[in-house]
Amino acid sequence: MSGFWRAIACLGLVAVTATSCGGGKSASSTSTSTTSPSIPPPSTTLSIASTTTTTQLLTVDVTVSPDHVSPGTDVTFTVEIRGPGTLDSEDIHFGDGGTSGANAGMIKCGDTARADNTGNHVHSYAAPGTYQFTDEVQVIGPPPSCAREDVTGTATVVVASPLESATLNGAFLSPTKNIACLIDVTANQLVRCATFSPPRLVTMTATGSLTTCSGNQCELGNPSPDTPTLAYAAATGAGPFQCWSNVSGVTCTVTGGKGFTISRSGISQIGS
Repeated sequence: MSGFWRAIACLGLVAVTATSCGGGKSASSTSTSTTSPSIPPPSTTLSIASTTTTTQLLTVDVTVSPDHVSPGTDVTFTVEIRGPGTLDSEDIHFGDGGTSGANAGMIKCGDTARADNTGNHVHSYAAPGTYQFTDEVQVIGPPPSCAREDVTGTATVVVASPLESATLNGAFLSPTKNIACLIDVTANQLVRCATFSPPRLVTMTATGSLTTCSGNQCELGNPSPDTPTLAYAAATGAGPFQCWSNVSGVTCTVTGGKGFTISRSGISQIGS
């Protein structure tokens, strides 16, 4: 074949493989390969629901009534128990040797009641002093653990000495003798307390209203040499007033809880 026809034949050749065309030399052809795109598998998202478990604590709160107590006065202790489980027992001590309590009997694991309970316990004290009330509460918790819980509620009761036996006509001194107080239950109906160093004075009416003074202009008064001392942790009072001596000063209140604390560091109001 002449060179002209060989060239035509080569131009007309369509193939995807190499073809020998002239001169015995190999002519390369271009091969186009189409590949389907790879489709990734659908992603799998594992959803885990998170739960928060709140554990409620067992609480035992104690309130005392009345807030002013003298020997022979009936004192009511209100105990509020709140929490999950089953109430098993209460062990009550009034602080003067008197006790009380209750046992719920055999409590088995699996009982799922609430331990919520409000109870009143009445007691009177024969002698003045400061007493600590305690109520040890035992509860069997809910399943599956049914763990036993033991929580103690407390309250402090100050039983005041009669005014006539603890004071001189209503007047008394702190153990440091830096504080002098007068409880006046006559027609004046007031409490008056002063510190000598630094000079301060506070007067309280039967409604709990306060009037204060500081500095040398205050009329502090001059206690009698035989004015008795009210020992720490002791109290006295009459009518609507009660004063309690402690290491941080003297606290005086009226019925309902309003009052003040006076000390070397100042005068602070109680209640509003």
